[in-house]
Amino acid sequence: MGESDEKKVERAQIDDIEEIHKNAMLRGSTTYIDPATGFTVFTELAHLRRGKCCGSMCRHCPYGWENVKATGGGEGAAAAAPPRKEGKLRSGDATSARRLLAKLNADVPVANASSTASPLYVSSGVIKSRPNDEYAEEIASDIESCVPFMNNAEQKRDAKKAAGKGGRHGGKCTSKNVPYTRGGDNGSSQLFTGERRSKSDITFEAMGTVDELCCVAGTVHAEIMASTGDDDVMQCGELSDWLLDVMSRLFDVGSHIAKPPKLKDDGDSDSDDDEGTAGNQPKFESDGVGGGFDAAHIERLEEWIDVMTDELPELTSFILPTGGRASAQLHVARTVCRRAERRTVGLVEEGVCDPNVLRYLNRLSDFFFTAARWTNYCENREEIQYRRHFRGAKQRDAVRVSLRKESEN
Repeated sequence: MGESDEKKVERAQIDDIEEIHKNAMLRGSTTYIDPATGFTVFTELAHLRRGKCCGSMCRHCPYGWENVKATGGGEGAAAAAPPRKEGKLRSGDATSARRLLAKLNADVPVANASSTASPLYVSSGVIKSRPNDEYAEEIASDIESCVPFMNNAEQKRDAKKAAGKGGRHGGKCTSKNVPYTRGGDNGSSQLFTGERRSKSDITFEAMGTVDELCCVAGTVHAEIMASTGDDDVMQCGELSDWLLDVMSRLFDVGSHIAKPPKLKDDGDSDSDDDEGTAGNQPKFESDGVGGGFDAAHIERLEEWIDVMTDELPELTSFILPTGGRASAQLHVARTVCRRAERRTVGLVEEGVCDPNVLRYLNRLSDFFFTAARWTNYCENREEIQYRRHFRGAKQRDAVRVSLRKESEN
C-alpha cells in the first residue's frame, strides 16, 4: 500500500534524523523511513529488544557498536581498529535493556479520539498530554541514566553472570576476550562451519596433531633464536625465517581441516556440471580462508631442502636423532609431522581435505629431517650415524662422523 499524501507531507516537513527517530520512539515504532534514501532504519527500541549489538554499525545502536569487527588494512598493512561510538549499555546486558524497555513501554502515546488535539501519553499508568520535544528529552535523559543501575542485588547478580560467560563476553575478572567458553565441557567442539562434533572425531584429531606440530616448530625457532647472538644471527642461514613460514602454513592447514566441505549425495550431482570433480568430490580452491591449500608451498619446501642438502655430505646411512638442542627438537617435529600426515589420510580419502595438505605434510617431514642435519652442520657438531663400524661387522652401532670437511674446520 502506498504512502498517503498526508504522511508524505508530514515526512517532508521533518528533515532532522534525530527528530524523526525521537518521534518514532514516542510512537513505539521499531523502524522509520530515512527521507534521504527511502531505506528502512531500525530505531533504538528495535536494538534494545534484540538485546545485543549485531555488528552492522546501525545508526541508532545503543551498544556503541561493540561487536563491529576490525577492518583489514590491505595486504601487508595492519588491520584498522574497529569503529566505536558512545554507548548507553553493554551488548548482552539484559537487565539494563529490560529496564530501558520498561521505561519506553510506559511512555508510549495512545490513540486520541480528536485528530486536532494533542496526542495523549501513558506514563506510569497516567494518561497525559505533553509536547513531543519536552517528552523526548525526558526519555533521552532516562535512557542515559539507565546504565549505572548497579545498586540492587539482582542487577549485580545478572551482571556478574553475564561477565563470566567467557569468550568475547569476558570473564568474571575482565571484560576482555578470554579463551574459555565452556562450550566444550561436554566433550564436543565446533568446526568453522558451525557444526559441533565429538572431540574424538578424526577431524579434531588431525587438527590437534597439526597444532601440536606447529608448537614443536615454534620450540625449534625459539632454540635457534636463543642459541644465536647478534654476531651470528645468520649461523643457520634463513632457517629461522623458514620456520616462521612453516608455522603460518600449518595454521592454514588447521583452518582448512576445520572447514570441511559438505559432500553431495550421488543423486544430487549435476551431470551437466563440467566444473566440479568426479563423483561427489568437492573442488578445493586456495582462498586464504580454509577453502584449499596452495601447491606453491610444497615447491617452496623442496627448494629449501635442496639448498640445505647441497651443503651437507652425502647421506649413506641412518642417523640417530641427536646433536644440538635445535637438531633434536627438529627430529621431534619430524615424527609429529608423520603422525599429522597419518591423521590426515582419512580426511583426504573421505574427500573433505585437499590432497595438497597431505603432500605438504609429507614434504614437511623431509624438511625437518634435512634441517636437523643442517643445524648440526651449522653448529659444527658431529653427526652420529647408525651403521657398521667396518665391513663384515654383524652389529650396527653409533658412529660419529664430521659433517664438515677438514678445510672447513
